[in-house]
Amino acid sequence: MSTRDIRRYFEAIAPRYDGRVNTFVGERELRAIRALVPAGAAVFDFGCGTGRTALDLARRGCRVTAYDSAAAMLRVAVKRASERVLDVEFVSDRATLAGRTWPVVTCIGVLDYYRDATDLLRRLRGHLALGGRMVVSVPNALSPLAWLYAARGRLAALPVRPRTARALTRAASSAGLRVVEVRHAFPATAPLALTLVAALSEGAEAVPTFTAPERSNSMHRPREPGSERAGSERGCGSP
Repeated sequence: MSTRDIRRYFEAIAPRYDGRVNTFVGERELRAIRALVPAGAAVFDFGCGTGRTALDLARRGCRVTAYDSAAAMLRVAVKRASERVLDVEFVSDRATLAGRTWPVVTCIGVLDYYRDATDLLRRLRGHLALGGRMVVSVPNALSPLAWLYAARGRLAALPVRPRTARALTRAASSAGLRVVEVRHAFPATAPLALTLVAALSEGAEAVPTFTAPERSNSMHRPREPGSERAGSERGCGSP
């Protein structure tokens, strides 16, 4: 499936995208993302979908630039930002992003649909400021939940590609990045977690640390105001 086909798919489902499952899983992914993105940071959110990650970051004082190629998904995100009085720069034309860099780049729910993750990671690295951090997510190939998600994608003619942390580390290394931390989302138990949320930085390969965000957040991080609504914008993010 080409990126054009993926964009058309998300254009078609945008009005009904944020269902109960995406809402539930999305909130648990946000807990991992919050732990990896400092409040108040300048962030480029690639493949923002209906705005789930971008709006949550903006609530935390981040200065967010959010891109998506699916206009229908982006319209939902823009509407929600307006309703919640959140200042987010939404972009639909990638050409306007040329030469711009950010200290944090997020790419959540996008690598799910890429056969080769290296190419996209290499392109996103071009938007990463010196010493910056990239935060990405992938379906966890060790989890039965991820393969159920992949089967659901096949029924919709949308290929989903679960990956292991080792496979993500190899792809990152080929793109000149290293995985420095991996968190598990839904559930916190590592082998069963549907989603791996990873922090990457530029440089040589390192041994990543593994944490379970749902447990660590409950002990060390207070719940963000309004986070009970945030999961509704979980976007697979069209490339």
